[in-house]
Formats: sequence, structure tokens, C-alpha cells
Amino acid sequence: MASSPFPTTQHTSEQVVESAGAVLFRLSTHQICLLHLLSRDEYLLPKGRRNIGETIHQAAIREVREETGYQRVRLLPVKMGSRAPPAVETESSAGDVLRVYDGIQEPFMLQIRRLQSERDVKLVWWFIAAVEEEEAVSGATGSGEERYEVRFWGYEEAVEKLTFQLDRDMVKRAVEIVEASGH
Repeated sequence: MASSPFPTTQHTSEQVVESAGAVLFRLSTHQICLLHLLSRDEYLLPKGRRNIGETIHQAAIREVREETGYQRVRLLPVKMGSRAPPAVETESSAGDVLRVYDGIQEPFMLQIRRLQSERDVKLVWWFIAAVEEEEAVSGATGSGEERYEVRFWGYEEAVEKLTFQLDRDMVKRAVEIVEASGH
């Protein structure tokens, strides 16, 4: 029996937690929304588990709305690279290559975390989103879940505030994508 030439792991549905979240931008002021988890004094990005029957796109938006309290949130169309084939494939587009798409609303990052058991994993799909400007007026804070203080920070401040280095790296990448997309 043959094995894949690529290092591969396999997980049952009982071993996988699938989550989605977003880096939430206020475009007019060049700010990013962070959650301050008061009980542990951690600065985080909004995310949470995907429900049964829900797409990862829907989960990301729902979790951002629930955790931040901002209801008028949308995935931001951006210009970025992806190895996914175009929506309509042709013979010439079938290969596994990096392509740059403009105006897409796809995950820009995937985090894979090992959980308690070495076989258990958490997949976190990350999107880029924006809050509608009239909802995110200057100085206003979100009224999301009670355990969080919700606030927008300037790009550099947000990176400095984030507790975890991978989140900092991810926000830097999101800012690069947003700026390259002309937002």
C-alpha cells in the first residue's frame, strides 16, 4: 500500500475545532479593533467556533459581531495572493500555483493550534473585515461580550498591544493587504 510523499496527519471530526475570526478595520481612521480580555489582561482579535451548517465566512462575521458589539460589519474585498483556483476554472488555470486576485473576500491566514491531545487541533480561519463608519464613530467603543473591553487602536498601537506574537504578525500582514488594496 502506498503512502503520500508529503508529511500528512489525519483527524476525525471529534479531534477538530474549527474557528473563524477577522482583523476588523475602521478604514477612515486607520485603526484596528482589539478585544481586551479583562480577566487575563490579554489583547486579542475577535474570533470563535464555527457552528454546524455555517460557512467559515458566516462564522467570522457572526463572531466579530458578537464579541465586538458592532453589528454593521462586512468582509472587506481585497487584493491578495491565493493558491485557490479561480471561481471558473479553465484548463490553463488548473495548476496549483500562486495567483493574485483583486476584490476577493477569502481567508488571508490559517492558524493551526495543537490542543490538549497531540491528535486534537484547532483551525482558525482569518479574514479581513471593516466596520461601517457611521457605527464606529470616533471615540465610541463596542458593546460586545461583557468579558471584553472593545476599542479601536491605530495600526502600530494595535500591533504593540496584542498579547501574542502570531497575532502581531497576522495584523501586520492584514495591514499590508489592506494598504495594497487601496483601502
